[in-house]
Amino acid sequence: MDRTSPASATRSAGPASALPSEEPAAPVPVAILARTSTLYLQDPLASLQRQYRSCEEWLPQGWYVAAFYWDVESGAIDIEDRSQTTSHEQFTAAGLPRDGGMAELLEEAAAPEPRFAAVVCEDIERSGRDTFNALKLERELQDMGVPLFATDEPASVQDISPTTVLVRRVKQGVAEYFRLAIKKKAWEGLRQHTLSGWNIGPAPYGYLAHRVPHPVPIKAAQGRTKTRLALDPLRAPVVARMFTWRVEDHLGVPAITARLNADHGAYPPPDGQHWQEGTVAAILANPKYTGHMVYGRHRKTGRSKTRRLVPAEQWIWTEQPAHPAIITRAMFDAAQTIAAAHRSAGDDPNASPQPLARRTYALRGRVRHDSCQRRMCGTTRTFARYWAEGPDYSNTYYKCTHDVNNPKHAAAHPDHPRTVTIREDTLISQIRDFLDTRVFGPSRAAHLAEQIPATAAQATKQHTRQHDHLVNELARIDRAQRSQITQIDTLDPDPASSAAQAMRQRCYERFTELQAERDTIQGQLQTLDHAAPRNDDTSLLDLIPLPTDTIALHPEHIQAALYQALDIQALYKHDTSQITLFATITTSTPQAVAAILAATSPGQPSAPAPSAPIYPLPQAPMQLSISPDELVTSGV
Repeated sequence: MDRTSPASATRSAGPASALPSEEPAAPVPVAILARTSTLYLQDPLASLQRQYRSCEEWLPQGWYVAAFYWDVESGAIDIEDRSQTTSHEQFTAAGLPRDGGMAELLEEAAAPEPRFAAVVCEDIERSGRDTFNALKLERELQDMGVPLFATDEPASVQDISPTTVLVRRVKQGVAEYFRLAIKKKAWEGLRQHTLSGWNIGPAPYGYLAHRVPHPVPIKAAQGRTKTRLALDPLRAPVVARMFTWRVEDHLGVPAITARLNADHGAYPPPDGQHWQEGTVAAILANPKYTGHMVYGRHRKTGRSKTRRLVPAEQWIWTEQPAHPAIITRAMFDAAQTIAAAHRSAGDDPNASPQPLARRTYALRGRVRHDSCQRRMCGTTRTFARYWAEGPDYSNTYYKCTHDVNNPKHAAAHPDHPRTVTIREDTLISQIRDFLDTRVFGPSRAAHLAEQIPATAAQATKQHTRQHDHLVNELARIDRAQRSQITQIDTLDPDPASSAAQAMRQRCYERFTELQAERDTIQGQLQTLDHAAPRNDDTSLLDLIPLPTDTIALHPEHIQAALYQALDIQALYKHDTSQITLFATITTSTPQAVAAILAATSPGQPSAPAPSAPIYPLPQAPMQLSISPDELVTSGV
């Protein structure tokens, strides 16, 4: 592998000098292109040395090695992304010559006087196992006047044999087929590994890795094992507590992280030092805590191989639990729903999610528009002063984010007004009255008893509305599919008509899309029909302590804390100027409210000891609401 340097040669010295001649052949500088993958069970150093030797033995008389270009990476990487790693450094340190990788090869080939006149590799697949990128490399080198050879091909640059081209293309196709086949079999192997209940990767926080000998005798003799998950008696209750905070208290990741870091003795961190928000978010999104083994939640896509979350319906779940469960499947699903709601609403009721924000809105993430169910975002309008020396004044509004100029928004809600707003002071006034009478008022139990039938009727009305909407969607799809069938029947039956065949193919594709949409809606309709009714526990309201004076609850910071503890939500109906308010009470809410009341009055009695277990609740949280026909609105 010693390189020689007879005389510097320009690009024109390469191909012509390779032809047989009675005169002594001029020296032809050649660059060796090598590549080895990153598989764990191969020796990259030995592979590269073999490729060097094969290329040097193939060189015709007068040709010599002028440069070495090689990478240790996958052959499926795009040319533009090659040579971006540092995995080659350990082998250059071992004495293996290297002038660069694929990127440096192309850069040198494009120079006015490159160091080589031809490129040779051991096998054509070493240039890339992706046919498109292999052909792209070949074309780029050809456009620069640099031929690409393989050691199993003749060294002829003047008269390339059609058979040589055919064999090369077949080998490139076989190389890509081999890569894709191995990739598919590996995926199927991991899928079966998951369905058999074996864990992939390290054990999640809350579990211990229970290793068993590998079922393959040869691998077992090498000391290799497979892993199942067993409960960690110290950390499993921490995971359950985190999900309880998430589902019962509707806390976000920052708030949960703060609670965990407040007591490392009760909640030991994974690294033994402190909890990170990313770790908490990963735990709350891990479905393995349901007892099922799950695989395929993330996938690398695009040229950048960005790790993206796969839709939940495409995850691979075991049919039966494969290890002890820490939470139920229902609690995990509820946690994901709450997580989606927290993406645009923070955890600290007194803080803005943007560090540079100039204003904080008290009801951020808590107001929705009834017509389109979109969140209403806060906005502040400043008005000119009434008199010359007077100050300017401003009002805070919440505005629906529906955009009439957005085709998707307009199609979903064609009758939506251009602008829908409501003043913040109006909302806060109604919420304050709601809390004073229905949560902390002496007649709250009577109000709740009157509200429960209305709530049930409202739930039935919503269920009927959703059911009718899905039925109407199925009817629309049926009409569209009949239209596609009618168009196909009117086409020219002559198979030689290209226009008719193209139209028939398009109708078939559209029919397939409609059928997929039909299957999705039918699944939603089936889920809606089998949905279990709510089972509210009205006794939770009695556990909320009564304040001695509700006026002490009116300061803004106290109201913000109550909004968080009771998960206050408002639904605004613009056409009737009405607001529907909701408050959710769980088994841990009384304790949280008692702490807020204690901060307002030192003599305030504390709430009874919380009865919420670490593991999933035996009962559903209770939801209080105020009906629109009982609400008095003003100043909208």
